[in-house]
Amino acid sequence: MQTVARLAEEYERRLLGAIFNRDRQVMTELMAPDGFGLDASMGLVRQRDLIAQIDALDPGAGFAMDEVAVRVLPPDVAVLAYRLRQWGTFGGSALPATVYCSSVWRIVGGRWQAVFHHETPASA
Repeated sequence: MQTVARLAEEYERRLLGAIFNRDRQVMTELMAPDGFGLDASMGLVRQRDLIAQIDALDPGAGFAMDEVAVRVLPPDVAVLAYRLRQWGTFGGSALPATVYCSSVWRIVGGRWQAVFHHETPASA
């Protein structure tokens, strides 16, 4: 049986894959409609706006996620922190090469959804 921490990490990886593949369907499934974030490229952004603007992400963009830490706040919240290495452009501007991220997931309507995401660019 999977632990909640492992499941939360898998959902985060699946969501990142959907973002970098510009897959609106999976993004909509995994992101809470009222969720928001502080993104290194877009600033304060509502998750629904990110979904709407995802075609601005370069189709050749990619990512690698590591240094993952997960804390579970029973019964229905998980907080993740990790390093994200990324390449490509969004809206013609280069993505920051390395950002430190935190995400909050919670059970919404019986399924896990991302409700918050934050990125801090790493120092050069």
